[in-house]
Amino acid sequence: MMDRKALSDLRQEIVNLREDREKLENSLFRPRKMIRASLVFLANYCGKKDCRCKKGFPHGPYPYLSEKRKRKTRMTYVKKGTLYEIKAEAEEYARFQHRLARLRKTNEKIRFLLEKIRDINCREVDEYRDKDDREKKGI
Repeated sequence: MMDRKALSDLRQEIVNLREDREKLENSLFRPRKMIRASLVFLANYCGKKDCRCKKGFPHGPYPYLSEKRKRKTRMTYVKKGTLYEIKAEAEEYARFQHRLARLRKTNEKIRFLLEKIRDINCREVDEYRDKDDREKKGI
């Protein structure tokens, strides 16, 4: 038997999720300039024999862009003059990716709830067979 309260609750939850999804979609429509990488800071060790980095005091840290290409991580040095611009672009990319992941999860939740509604409203073939058998027997 269909539980009207459960259906109403599911529908209301879907309405709320759709509102969240619309806000997420709107935030994804017009992103600012991005760069497909993460900004990281790494210490370096030089090749000089008597350098302080050989004694545990590495050079840096220096800014690098970390990107994945063909399952490999590639590091690119970021020049001082472009650091603030690159930092803003990398942060925008991270925000965009985070929102995209939230959108995927929201869509998954909506689909799950719609499947629950389907399951509440569906009956199995066995139920039909049992009812048909009872009718044939005159029960």
